[in-house]
Parts: sequence; C-alpha cells; structure tokens
Amino acid sequence: MILVTSAEALKLVHGYASANRVRFAGHARARAAQRGASVQHVMHALRNATGCAAGDADRWKVTGPDLDGDSLTAVVLIEDGIVVVTVF
Repeated sequence: MILVTSAEALKLVHGYASANRVRFAGHARARAAQRGASVQHVMHALRNATGCAAGDADRWKVTGPDLDGDSLTAVVLIEDGIVVVTVF
C-alpha cells in the first residue's frame, strides 16, 4: 500500500484515466447503468475530476462532471491502474 494525499491521488486518477488505464469491476458497470451513467460518463468524470477524498481501506471517492456536466462520484482503488468499485 502506498500512502498518498488526496491531491496526489487526484493527480494519479487524472493520469491513469487519461491513459485509459481503467478497469471496471463487474458490479460497477451494473451500478452505473442503474444510475444512467455510461462508461464514457464515468471516464469523463475521472479525467476531469475536481475532488478526491479518502474512503474506506485504500479507496478514494472521486468526483467530477459527467458528459452532461452533472456531478458523478466513483469509488476507486488505485493499483497498477484504476479499478472503479462503484458509482454514486
């Protein structure tokens, strides 16, 4: 486990998302679909995220605008890329 600040985590999220180093857990895709968010909406939010807060364990709550400009929050685990755990 690498300890980073929220600002450092946000920078990592921007970089990994911009490089398409993102993996979605199966339930994350289903949860996003339930909430009307496509993978493209989640990717846009990650690439343009404006907020990052520590969550449980090694997870981060990352918030950014989706393609419609609406706020989208994803819980991510930073590990050799980004694994989106769920979407709010």
